[in-house]
Amino acid sequence: MNPTMALRPHPEGCTLSLRVQPGARKSALLGPSAGGTQWRIAVTAPPVDGSANLSLLRLLASHFSLSRSSVRLLHGEHSRDKVVLLRGLTPEQAAALLPAIPSG
Repeated sequence: MNPTMALRPHPEGCTLSLRVQPGARKSALLGPSAGGTQWRIAVTAPPVDGSANLSLLRLLASHFSLSRSSVRLLHGEHSRDKVVLLRGLTPEQAAALLPAIPSG
């Protein structure tokens, strides 16, 4: 499984496909989905009034050392499946910043 399959080039940087778990006990990047086409992320905020989306964008901005305005939700505002833009990062740069996945 290649966890970088969730990353795609974009004219402004790259996109990251996500499966989000709102209302979690702890916010964290969990790892790639079983097929590797999405990255699983948990956020503590509930899915109410966009608070989970805002929490997600803040978490990603912090994790990738980007300004909050450099992380934008492109698709999936009302879904657990989302696509975000990481402005200014290539897929290779973003992949290098994703958590290591233990083998086996």
